[in-house]
Order: sequence, then structure tokens, then C-alpha cells
Amino acid sequence: MEESRTSKRENPDQIPQDDDTQGKTGRVVSEQAGVQGQRKEVNVESYSKVAAIGQILKDMDFPADKNRIISFARQLQQQSSRADNKNIENREDILSALQNLREREYKNVSDVTTALGMVY
Repeated sequence: MEESRTSKRENPDQIPQDDDTQGKTGRVVSEQAGVQGQRKEVNVESYSKVAAIGQILKDMDFPADKNRIISFARQLQQQSSRADNKNIENREDILSALQNLREREYKNVSDVTTALGMVY
């Protein structure tokens, strides 16, 4: 049972590939936000980067401070040496972004992406 949940979370078809908000995922979210009487509560700068951060930090135990988050992401990067070049490049971008976090404790992945200014 656990294996099916893990493999479902790692399904690359479920991870947005577009960097801009007008990609396929952005259009769907915009359409959903256009329901009369409903208000869009969040804006996402880059769905693919937010999804990548979620994918990298999905198994991390929160709460965690900046140093622990960066250490976890680096360790995961070293373990995934068999990944393709695009994946490695994305992880470098994510590690670079994580360096911009303030020194404080983060409650969850959403707290991290909000602090990075990717979700507001």
C-alpha cells in the first residue's frame, strides 16, 4: 500500500513542466479562479519551481530551519546522481533559491515556497 502512494507522488506526469503561469497548469488554475463568487487566494510565480521544491522536500520532517532544509536538499542531490541533466540543473536552481531563505523555522513546504516569494 505504501509503495503505491510513493510511486504516485513521484509520477512525473503530475509535475508541472511550464515555467510561466500561462502554461497548461496556469490556465487551468486561472479558469478555476474565475468561478463567480469565488476569489483566487494565491498567485504562483512558477508552477514548475514550486512543484520541484515540493518534490525535493516531500520526505523532509518539518518544522525545520534554513540550514536543515539546505542540508536535506544537498544530500538528496548527491544521492540522485543518476538523474538526467535537466533534473540536476533544476536542483541547482532550487538549492540557489533555498540560500535566500531567512534564518528561521519553517512549518512545511508551503511555508518555504511562500518565504521564497514563489507563492503569494
